[in-house]
Amino acid sequence: MQIYKKKIALFQLKASIINAGVFLLLFLVTACYKKQDTILAVIVKNESGQVVEDALVELKAEPTIIGNTVTINMEKMTDKLGVAYFNFNEHYESGQTGVAVLKIKVKQFGLYGEGIVTVEQEKVNETVVIIN
Repeated sequence: MQIYKKKIALFQLKASIINAGVFLLLFLVTACYKKQDTILAVIVKNESGQVVEDALVELKAEPTIIGNTVTINMEKMTDKLGVAYFNFNEHYESGQTGVAVLKIKVKQFGLYGEGIVTVEQEKVNETVVIIN
């Protein structure tokens, strides 16, 4: 009977060590993961295909589900390369599928363009908007 109790205690000790090892391994694997940036680059071009500097790019996301209060309203000017960069890190949580579907409006001195873009997580998303 004494030997039987020692074998059970030894088995329980081995199981506890294995469980602790698995927990530690899972903790280390998830703790080492660094969330990548989620960026949207809106490239603005005119009808001739030339990039447009200093155009106002507006992004807007409206809730598609009743009761959802998440809205995104952002705007930036394009740089010398005709690109406006938007960072969505604060709108994306690790494990989430997709980030947003956005309406894009671009304006510059009477010229106008619009589009729709889907922002995917942890990558640089690019879209081109033509203004005329």
